[in-house]
Amino acid sequence: MKEILKQARIEKGLSTRKLAEQAKIDQALISKFENGFRIPTKKQIQTLAQILEIDIKPLLVAWYKVKLDHNFDLNPFAIQAITEILQEKGIEVGNSSWRKRTNHDIVDS
Repeated sequence: MKEILKQARIEKGLSTRKLAEQAKIDQALISKFENGFRIPTKKQIQTLAQILEIDIKPLLVAWYKVKLDHNFDLNPFAIQAITEILQEKGIEVGNSSWRKRTNHDIVDS
């Protein structure tokens, strides 16, 4: 996430100060986001994506990854629990993609 934010800011030609002004976020926080020392809120992510004119989807995926990694001990038991939750919701997880199983998929399996 930090790389996405920093690269987008640089490509947009904005300093951290200018981005902070536009986003109404403290400049020190922008710097901490870009260096991985702080995690922005979801609202801040939305604001930054809009100002930087970047697709929010990869940014939100990166945000969730950071949040999950930061807040959970992802040991084998936690991974198994997450896997079971996804299975119970009918969500198949593959190498790099996922899709929700339809009733048709479930009947055929």
